[in-house]
Amino acid sequence: MAVDKRPIAMGVGAIRIAEVGDGIPGAEFTVLPLPYKGSVAFNFQDPKEVKIETEGSDEPLYIEFVKDGSDYIEFSIPTPSNETIKLLMGGTIDTGTEEATKDVWKEAASIPSISKTFQCETLPKAGKKVIYTIVNGKIAAKLSQAPGAEQAELLLVRVYKQAAISAEGVKGYAFSREVVAVV
Repeated sequence: MAVDKRPIAMGVGAIRIAEVGDGIPGAEFTVLPLPYKGSVAFNFQDPKEVKIETEGSDEPLYIEFVKDGSDYIEFSIPTPSNETIKLLMGGTIDTGTEEATKDVWKEAASIPSISKTFQCETLPKAGKKVIYTIVNGKIAAKLSQAPGAEQAELLLVRVYKQAAISAEGVKGYAFSREVVAVV
């Protein structure tokens, strides 16, 4: 009888980013605050159909699939610190002086180009967890929800999958899903 090695991939146990390696995932990760419940979403695009049709036939002669958009993973961080906002949106933090400290995040003058290795790790279930990795992710983030009496401020983060190409020009994998045993 075959043993089912399928993991139970549910819940989010960690979200982290690192500097991108040379065509490979980064190694030294910064752990981000856990995301807002239910906010993590995979947005992997369906391929676009390109077909060759001929007269006199209801069926195409040939069908090809091409990429028709960018793939990304998105999540929201509730009530982020200014350090987290700076890490994901760029900009600067004004800490004031020794006599008069402050904590003011100031947006960048133009849209920053932020590329990081991204990982999302599930909660351990039945002795396993799953780690999803975007090797070279372009990060776009924005404050998407204002705080209110019954809602928290949210920082919406999208990590767009980009090619993972080394300095030598070798193209590696851009995304992976790793099943890890938990002891």
